[in-house]
Amino acid sequence: MGMALPPHGALLSVGLLSVGLLAGASALSAQQQFQDSTVRRIEPIQVRGARAPSVTGGATAVTIRVDSLPLPLLPSPAVADVLRQTAFVLVRQNSRGETELGIRGSDSRQAAVMLDGLPLTVGWDSRSDPSLIPSTGVQQITVIRGLGSLLAGANTLGGVIRMDLNTPPNGGRGITLGAGFDRFASRVLSATGAVPVGVAGGTLSMRAGITNRQRNGVALPGGDPGSGIAGGARDPGDADDDRLRTNSDLEQTDGFSAVRYDHRNGAFVGFTGTANAAERGVAPEQHIRAPRFWRYPMQQRTLGILSAGTGRRSTPFGRGAIDVSAGQTTQHLDIESFTDRTYGTTSSLEKGKERTGIMRVQGTHSLPRGAQWRVGGTVTTVAYDETLDAQFATARPVRYEQQLQSIGTEVEVPVMGRALLSGGVVRDDASTPRSGGRPSLGSLTRSGWRVGTTLMARDGVRLHASASQRSRFAALRELYSGAINRFDPNPELRPEHLLATEVGITLDGGPFAAHGLQLQAAAFRHRLDDAVVRITLPNRLFRRINRDEIRSAGMEMLATWAPVALRGASITADATLQKIRVYDQTITTNDERRAEHNPERRANLALLSPSIAGFRASAMARYTGAQYCQHPDLGRLVELGAQTTADAAVTRSFALRSTGILKRLSALVALDNVANRTVYDQCGLPQPGRTLRVGVTLG
Repeated sequence: MGMALPPHGALLSVGLLSVGLLAGASALSAQQQFQDSTVRRIEPIQVRGARAPSVTGGATAVTIRVDSLPLPLLPSPAVADVLRQTAFVLVRQNSRGETELGIRGSDSRQAAVMLDGLPLTVGWDSRSDPSLIPSTGVQQITVIRGLGSLLAGANTLGGVIRMDLNTPPNGGRGITLGAGFDRFASRVLSATGAVPVGVAGGTLSMRAGITNRQRNGVALPGGDPGSGIAGGARDPGDADDDRLRTNSDLEQTDGFSAVRYDHRNGAFVGFTGTANAAERGVAPEQHIRAPRFWRYPMQQRTLGILSAGTGRRSTPFGRGAIDVSAGQTTQHLDIESFTDRTYGTTSSLEKGKERTGIMRVQGTHSLPRGAQWRVGGTVTTVAYDETLDAQFATARPVRYEQQLQSIGTEVEVPVMGRALLSGGVVRDDASTPRSGGRPSLGSLTRSGWRVGTTLMARDGVRLHASASQRSRFAALRELYSGAINRFDPNPELRPEHLLATEVGITLDGGPFAAHGLQLQAAAFRHRLDDAVVRITLPNRLFRRINRDEIRSAGMEMLATWAPVALRGASITADATLQKIRVYDQTITTNDERRAEHNPERRANLALLSPSIAGFRASAMARYTGAQYCQHPDLGRLVELGAQTTADAAVTRSFALRSTGILKRLSALVALDNVANRTVYDQCGLPQPGRTLRVGVTLG
């Protein structure tokens, strides 16, 4: 397959030019003293270690630093690979080749992904594939489970995954170059740069980066090919000498640039631009007679975000601030469907063009007795042109459009200096002014609420509890898309409604911090009414319908031990135990079913050694319990058994010089899937087999 993509050349040139300009600015300003007398605190979340637990709005949160992962990755790792090491986030690749994210048994459309304060989980499909998010400049990721705020925009039910590219200046400057390779000749090349410059009573920060990834495919796993019909037979690619999964190649280039001016009084203005261009294959499912034989010959995405804020200012009633951000996402994709696994004859072609505009305003103001009042609104417009059988001259695009609006308000009240109470209400609206000739949903309105509390019981001990209720409107793709004759559209889907509660405890300060210990445990209970699930029709097509109710309850636990006496060594463990059931109450027997693609037991254990002669070793084991999937050939759910895999890595850093840029070299040798186990993301779709990786970073 040819891998040349003309947009990559332009993107590569722009990225290298941006990094080159930053390098020049860094060299010219190397002797300039950088001072920032103002520190702006955005969220009450402190990062202490690789996976730091916290609480916000009575909901649990975990922050993970990309440069301090439990298991080191190649330079500029994919966001999906970072999230696989983030506690309590379920990451899987589906049969379309997309990466889906789940929190607490939720569907991937129920948790918001936010970049620089704007929600990306709006659009044609109302979810964000993290493989399309430029990871080059992301330094940390915060995962909030539950509803810590009502101000993240419409369709935010089960949590928020927050990433930032354009952050307040931290004094960092310089150039970082990275390169990584694996045993199958895959490669990743990256370059990033950052320059802060003192300008007119503030600081102008400039950052840019670019990454190119190329692979011929991912490794086939060995061992047992799976758990019967759910796991499936071996990939026919087994017969190939290269031992790669069929049609799993990738050529991708992504880049970002971020410019931000912060005045010493707290006001700021910034711009973030990202671009992504890719060609990739979609590995076919192994467990069914007629899998998809798809490729994305072209997939491009650009995002521009303008943001500004006043900083905290005095008003006649106290002190307040206003932040405004606006962004636009444009995406083009082509999907080719082939007649068989030789990928030689095209049977159909789908073209999609998406334009999503987002605007978000949030205001904060003080109230008497230390209370805070927040109000926010988000407006989103999604336009999508779908062209099926695009290779025929008679094919015409069909236009779909959805408008989402959300406005909410919250109050946060301290109680006797040890407790914090918060609560709020929100109104969400949706309409589909264009529905491609199919029935429109018209205008829909739903309201929601949230209450939460956090109590500092003693030094380093926090108790929390929260409850919330909110709705999610069906995405345009759920309502109207046939996915090249794989789905039967259902324009009558109703909104989902989630009632969620949680209680928990976090130990991360005082005597616990002195002993290098962090603990967090949370129990939760969810009830999702009118849940959207998929069924198999007699003609083997899937169809999305509203089931009456999905109930889930469980517990999450996270522990990190990193005592000073162990000289940087640490042990981190997390576990999720939950029960998820689907109830269709239209059946007189109150039929109970398993939820699809939602394992009820998951656990991770990560070990990091102390530095010995400059070397550090790490290992991570992942356990995934039994899960279930809808089998189109059988028309019923089938079970995929429990699975365990382990990875290991060794790193070494070398000091090249004491000052200037490019003064330190870091090297990595890693072995993924050490035992070469066959481990599945979902039925018929195994994760990569044993893979040796090497990487170097110069910065």
